[in-house]
Amino acid sequence: MKKFVALFLALALALSLTLASAELNVGTYDPATAGDVQLGFGWWGNQVRDEVTKAVADFFTENYPNVTFNLNTQVWDNYWALMNTYSANNDLPDIMQQDYAFIEQWVAAGDLLDLTPYVESGALDLSGVPQNIIDTGKVGDGLYAICAGVNAPALLYNKTLTDELGITVPEINLTWDEFEEISRKIYAEKGIGVVFGQGNSENPLTYYARSLGYTALWNAEGVVPTAEEMAGYYADLMADVAEGWMFNTDQIANVNVVDLAQNPLVYGTTNDVRTWCAFAFSNQIAAFQKAATADGIELGITSWAAQNPTAANYMKPGQFFSITTDTKNPDLAVAFLNYLINDVQANVILRAERGVPANSEVAAAIADEVNKLDPTYGIAVDYLALVENNSSPIFPPLPSYAGTANNDVIQRLSDEALLKNPQITAEEAGQDFVDSVNEIAADY
Repeated sequence: MKKFVALFLALALALSLTLASAELNVGTYDPATAGDVQLGFGWWGNQVRDEVTKAVADFFTENYPNVTFNLNTQVWDNYWALMNTYSANNDLPDIMQQDYAFIEQWVAAGDLLDLTPYVESGALDLSGVPQNIIDTGKVGDGLYAICAGVNAPALLYNKTLTDELGITVPEINLTWDEFEEISRKIYAEKGIGVVFGQGNSENPLTYYARSLGYTALWNAEGVVPTAEEMAGYYADLMADVAEGWMFNTDQIANVNVVDLAQNPLVYGTTNDVRTWCAFAFSNQIAAFQKAATADGIELGITSWAAQNPTAANYMKPGQFFSITTDTKNPDLAVAFLNYLINDVQANVILRAERGVPANSEVAAAIADEVNKLDPTYGIAVDYLALVENNSSPIFPPLPSYAGTANNDVIQRLSDEALLKNPQITAEEAGQDFVDSVNEIAADY
C-alpha cells in the first residue's frame, strides 16, 4: 500500500506540474482576490482517499498560493462525533463531506448552506451533472449538498479464491440463494466465512426491504415492512450463523471491518478470520484492491445478494460535499467546490476514489489518465453501467431519527441475532425492530 501511495503521489505531482499553468475551473469567483485565507475541509475515508484529497488541495494552493487548507480526516465513526462537536461550537470546517443518510439531519440543525443562489448565479456550475443526481442533495426547496461521485452497493469478493474453487459468481443480480450456496461451498472447502453488513448500519436492512418491493425501510412515520417480513431478515442471519459460515457476534468483535486495509476480505493470518467477500460500495474497490494486492488477491465485483436483486439495487451518491453555515468565506468555498466537481485536473488527481464523477463530461475526460493510475476505475464504470440497467430508483433521504435507530435498535438486534445461541427468535426480533423503531420515530 505504501509503495502504491508513493507511486501515485509521484505521478500526481508530475501531472500537477504539467498542468499547473492551466486555469482551474473555479466558477465565476477569483480565489486570488480572497487575500491570504485558510479553508477548513473535513472528510471520512481511508489511506487512499486521504492522500488524493490532500493532493487535490495542494494542487489548488499551487495555483492560488494565498489559499491554504486545514485538512481533517477521520474514520467514519470518529468523523461524525468530531463534526458534531464542531457544530456545537459553531466551528465546522468550511467544506465538509456529507452522506446521503444524514443530510436531512444536518439541514434541520441549520449547519449546511443552501447552494441554490450560487447555482442560479453561475458561481457553482452544475450543467454537467444530471438533474436526478443534483436532486439527491436537495432537502425541501434547498440544495445543500453536491454529489462527489456516483456509486452503488457492491459485493467485492476474492476472485482468486472463487476461480481456484471453480465457482462462477454472477456479474450482477446475485440472488440470496446463490450467495448462500457459494458461501457454504467456500466454507466447506476452505473454512472461510462471511461478515454480513455492519451492525449499526441500516444499509443491509434497506436492501432487504427494497427486495420485498418497498421503496425504503422506513419513512418519517416509522417502519415500512411488517414485523413478519422483518422476521424473515433475522431468520436468514440466524440460520446462516447456525450453519457456521456466517460470522457470529464474538467473531465480528475480533476482526476489523472499518479499516479497509485490515478488513477480513484482505487481511488475516488464518482462514477462520478471513472472509470471501465484503458488502461494500463500488467506489471502495480501489482501496480494497490495493490492500488485497499485497496477498496476491484479485477482487471481483457483483451486486449485493437479494431475493429480488433488481428491486433492491440502486445507484447512490458516493458522498456529498457541503458548505457549512460556519464558513466565513462562502464565495471562496463555493469556488473550491466548483473546482472539485468540474475541474478535469482535480478529478484526475482524485481519480474517482469517491465514485465516478457526477459531472458526466468530467467522468469521460479523466478515464484514460485515471486508468493509468488505477485500473479499478474502468471496473467500477463497467459495474455501474450494469447497475443502471438492473436497479430501481434510490430511496428518499433517511428520516431524522435514523441515527438513533441505528445505534439503539439495529446494532442491538444484530448483535443478538448473530449470537451462536440467540436468546430471541426471529419473530421476536422482527416485532422488536418494528415496535422499537416506531417508538423512536414517534418521539421525533
